[in-house]
Amino acid sequence: MNSLMEKYRLGTKRLISSKQWIWFYLFTFFMVVLLIWKGGEALKNQQIKTLRMDTIEELNQLANVLESAIAKYQHMPTLLASNDRVKKALRDGFESDINQLNRELEQINRITEASDSYILNADGLTIAASNYGGGSSFVGSNYVFRPYFKDAIAGKPGRYYALGIMSNRRGYYFSYPIYEGESIIGVAVVKVDLTQFEKRFANQNYEFVLLDPDNVVFSGSRPNWVYRVLGELSHEELKRIADSQRYGDKAIEKLAITYQKSFDDQSHIIDILENKNTNNSDNLNRVSYLKMSRPISLLGFQVSILAPLKILNEDIALWRAIFAGGVTITALLFGLAMLRTRMLRERSDANEMTRHNQAYIREVIQNTQAGLVTLDENHKIESFNPAVERLVGQPLAPLVGQPLSVLFRSDGEGFMTSPSDDFFDAINNLGIKVLTREGSLCYFEQAPVPVEMTLCEMQLPNRLSYLVTFHDMTERKRYEQEITQARIDLEERVRERTFELEGANIRLRQEIEEHKGTQRELIQTAKLAVLGQLSAGLNHELNQPLTAIRAFAGNGLKFLDRGQYDQAQTNLQHISQLGHHMSDIIARFKVFARKGDVHQGPIAVQTAIMGAIKIMGTRYKEVDIELVVTEDKGFIVNGDMVFLEQVLVNLLANAADAILESPSHDRRVCIEQKGTDDSVIICVQDTGSGLSDEAVRNLFEPFFTSKSSGLGLGLGLSISQRIIDAMGGQISASNMASGGAEFCVRLPRFQPSSMAYDNAL
Repeated sequence: MNSLMEKYRLGTKRLISSKQWIWFYLFTFFMVVLLIWKGGEALKNQQIKTLRMDTIEELNQLANVLESAIAKYQHMPTLLASNDRVKKALRDGFESDINQLNRELEQINRITEASDSYILNADGLTIAASNYGGGSSFVGSNYVFRPYFKDAIAGKPGRYYALGIMSNRRGYYFSYPIYEGESIIGVAVVKVDLTQFEKRFANQNYEFVLLDPDNVVFSGSRPNWVYRVLGELSHEELKRIADSQRYGDKAIEKLAITYQKSFDDQSHIIDILENKNTNNSDNLNRVSYLKMSRPISLLGFQVSILAPLKILNEDIALWRAIFAGGVTITALLFGLAMLRTRMLRERSDANEMTRHNQAYIREVIQNTQAGLVTLDENHKIESFNPAVERLVGQPLAPLVGQPLSVLFRSDGEGFMTSPSDDFFDAINNLGIKVLTREGSLCYFEQAPVPVEMTLCEMQLPNRLSYLVTFHDMTERKRYEQEITQARIDLEERVRERTFELEGANIRLRQEIEEHKGTQRELIQTAKLAVLGQLSAGLNHELNQPLTAIRAFAGNGLKFLDRGQYDQAQTNLQHISQLGHHMSDIIARFKVFARKGDVHQGPIAVQTAIMGAIKIMGTRYKEVDIELVVTEDKGFIVNGDMVFLEQVLVNLLANAADAILESPSHDRRVCIEQKGTDDSVIICVQDTGSGLSDEAVRNLFEPFFTSKSSGLGLGLGLSISQRIIDAMGGQISASNMASGGAEFCVRLPRFQPSSMAYDNAL
């Protein structure tokens, strides 16, 4: 059975190893392919850098040749404009003078190798030209639409590039105004033919193009690229070029660039589709170029060199093929060598496995830190390792053949006293394979060594035996004793600390109750203080209806005496109404003066405002302060009606005091209501002198007041802040830009769902 398990384990290990090698080969193949590709790219970039350096030199050389060749023509119109014969021909218009001028222009062209030279009058009409005798003579042609004429006739040197109308040849034009005194009487023009430069640089190992400011190829080494665009032109730009008649009826099309990527800041790699005729059939080929450009400031053009990359790409492809072939051959040879080595290694491993296993088991038994004892089928000591002797401190050779009870004593009563005890019965009869017990090793007069014993059954091929393992528990027992003592000490400290915390908690609760009582007394004191301030107004409010009641009662008696019962009934009704009015006034002040704690619940903001106004209305009338209240918006907040009225009464009283101390004649207090998604804001605004910086910082501190000496204790706003905090809101103060102060009370909106949840709790 064990041999079958071992074969299965080895087979599984080989299968796992084979999968690992397959993944290794795939990874290696991927890395080699990546190395070949990246190596080719690196070599390609290096060769392109070398080509770039050579192309920079050729580009600078080409640009310098173009600039120097064209620069000699830019001053020719100036010389012609200063020629007296030119001026005389324009001024007089004699045919003899014009003929002589034609011959001189022709001679100047032969000397300077210019394309054409001609003279235009002030109307743009050509009166003389170097090609006067040819079929495409400019004489008699009008070029008033040309920009170079418009610039020159305006008094500025002109430059222009275009396809000639008469000659149908591309050229660059220089012009200059011809002056007669202070007046411009004509324009001198010199045309430079650029086809001479195309022929000069036609047989180079690169292609070049001369681009106008619109990126249109004006000249180049490839005739089929002329009038092609390197980029994109909008419809408006194409229409502008067509309207200028710069290129006549030539179609402006985009050059077939299929790919473009920046190689560095000064060069690009582009692919162009080219039509190649082979075997009388047209084939499109994709050709790669290294494109580099630089401006020609004299012409306002840009010259670009396109160095072909075909040979370079072919070299890179050949290098990759050679390298891949070499790697493939090397991989095959390496695979054959690995296969041969694996076969030899497996054969050697099969021969050495037994010897290694035996040596390994022997070394483990001899060097393990745990004590090992083997028992025969009769539970007699058969062998032991050196660790057991180190635990006991004496040699144990005399114990061979003795029962295990001679060496080990269990902590349980009657355990391991004979070979047929319950411990071995459990192993043999109940089928338990591993059992653990705690006890001690005792041998002769040596001190007992606490150990943990583990006994397991070993099924050997020819017999039954047992393996006993002993682990030293001396340190563990000591740690357990220390932990037990530490736990006892900790429990004692916890009990002491708990007793102290309970006493501190009781004292804290008492202080909190005292603080709440003090706070309630302060709130009640603030209410009574407000009532004291309003007592004079209250007397006035009650005296008026009392006087009216006496008057109505006296008149009623007279009406009864006279038998006028209807008038007496009317007076009694007035007396009843005045009594109800006095009852409402007294009831409002009784509710306001009532003691109690904050009880949260839904309250209407407008009701609280109107209750505060009823209390403060008399005082506002006495001091002639206008009280403005915005319309009811139906806001419902979560709070206490009586305490909210107390806060509003305090704010209205402070606003009245601030206005009375202010020199302003505008006496007005405004109460506004504003709402957000989750809160309602009540703002009390006055037209007083506002708050100082010190007042804004310390306004809600106890015993701080900004009123005149003797007019306040400084507790009203502090108590108001505590009330609003208890209702889950906020109170703040600030100065308004228009003058005066603004106090805002923010309270949470009433949510029916949260109220139901609180009631459930």
